[in-house]
Amino acid sequence: MTDTEDDAIRLELLAMRHAERLERFERDNREFFASRISDRGDDYFQHFEQLLADRVAENESGNSLFLVLVTAGGRIAGRVNLSDIDDPARTELGFRVASDLQGRGIATRGVLAALEVARGRGVSTVGARVAVDNPGSRTVLERCGFAAVGPVEAPAGSPRTFVGYRLSL
Repeated sequence: MTDTEDDAIRLELLAMRHAERLERFERDNREFFASRISDRGDDYFQHFEQLLADRVAENESGNSLFLVLVTAGGRIAGRVNLSDIDDPARTELGFRVASDLQGRGIATRGVLAALEVARGRGVSTVGARVAVDNPGSRTVLERCGFAAVGPVEAPAGSPRTFVGYRLSL
């Protein structure tokens, strides 16, 4: 696949049809992602289909917005999640992009596109948290208009220090 094919992405609402490609994306990038945030663990992959079905159900109920970034060739390049969009005080952004596609602006474009979808669904404020030793993700958030708000609680199981970000849409 050429750089152009990898860089041309579209945002798709997460669906069961993404199962095989999404699991491959998560497995292929597991070590890379674990170096930036806590590892999902073996249970995640053992129960992948059910966890995916749960995320799809959350999309359908309007509670959250789980999206995948798909290349022109059909490869899943990343994902963007907006959890708890039905509760403006708790809406939180998460994102990840394949290790071999870092530094191409894919995360920034994906986050901006997801924020537009969220705005269209009435979300007015979005929070995010990122490990202080993850400058790439911090840069993505800042390029998308987020402002750092100070230290926040780390995700369960993570020994890292995290900083919170906030954006008013």
